[in-house]
Amino acid sequence: MRILRREDYKVMPWKNGGGITTEIAVFPPQSGLSGGPFQWRVSIADVAANGPFSKFAGYDRFIMLLDGQGMRLEIDEADALDLLPFRPVSFSGDWTVRGTLTGGPVRDFNLMVARQFGRGSLVCQALSSPLNLMSDGTTRLIHLIEGETSIGGHVLASGETAILTGMERAVLSPLASDVLFALCTIYHSA
Repeated sequence: MRILRREDYKVMPWKNGGGITTEIAVFPPQSGLSGGPFQWRVSIADVAANGPFSKFAGYDRFIMLLDGQGMRLEIDEADALDLLPFRPVSFSGDWTVRGTLTGGPVRDFNLMVARQFGRGSLVCQALSSPLNLMSDGTTRLIHLIEGETSIGGHVLASGETAILTGMERAVLSPLASDVLFALCTIYHSA
């Protein structure tokens, strides 16, 4: 298990130069915007103005709002998507996407997975009782949005992340009454 604190994250410009992103984790390490191609990446973006999304050809993208009222994604190749707080949506990184803010700046949470590497999923859920995270061969990234939890003998505070890989397992237990977390699961192709 790997625990990531806020000071472990990397802040960098967007691929298209239109804003700033906070990279939580990337695999393989040292890849991503600052290095070579990545197999998966998790990040948080602050969006202050309308504009185009960076293209990531060959990747599937999963996104949800953490803060703000909303953002509409106009997509040339598909129907528009409305981003609302804590409701994940997905789309192809190959598509031409433009974000339009619906009520001021937003902060969004992102998972990108290279299709040649595998597939991914993003869910957001409240935690009111211990959750057994079984060993299943996937990579699971637990990002705490609100509250405080324990996992594998570590305390996770809001904004912190735990990563389980392969056959690692753990119990995620709430240490506060209002706990909300994002769970990214990356399924590796054989």
